[in-house]
Amino acid sequence: MPRIFACLSVANALLLLATGVFGLLAARVSVDRHVLMAVLALLMSCLVQVAAFTYLTVTGKMIAQAVFLADLDRAVLVEVRRMKRRVTLWLPLVLGSLVLVTGTGAWLWRGGAEASFHYVSAGAAFVAHAWACRREYAVIVENSDLLTRVLNQYSSRQRTRGAVSTAT
Repeated sequence: MPRIFACLSVANALLLLATGVFGLLAARVSVDRHVLMAVLALLMSCLVQVAAFTYLTVTGKMIAQAVFLADLDRAVLVEVRRMKRRVTLWLPLVLGSLVLVTGTGAWLWRGGAEASFHYVSAGAAFVAHAWACRREYAVIVENSDLLTRVLNQYSSRQRTRGAVSTAT
């Protein structure tokens, strides 16, 4: 999953940058193209956040099930919750920046705002996404390593139990 998340994050960053370029060239190209790119960037940003949150939720359930079935150390579950909480704390930053840039863009399009508000909010949204995705990537890598470690412990515990039951 870390590679998939990294690819999605890079694609999202490129889409956000392309949206910015279309926005700066909107007078020459077309405002409609900028709006279309903005909608695609908005959807892609949401997809990246949902993928990260879903991955942590599913792997957390897998880790919990392995811990309970193989009677492993339950301290791992605290670590799983901590990782999920860290990602959950960044969601409002990312989604809030999307709402801000979309709102200022709509306001600008309707003629009620200066372009500088939208440019600043777009820059802030890009920085928020880059910062959050970098942090989320680190958590996903950490979670992936933890999942591998727990499933290896589970597997070895199950092999040990299987060997004991066939010997009796």
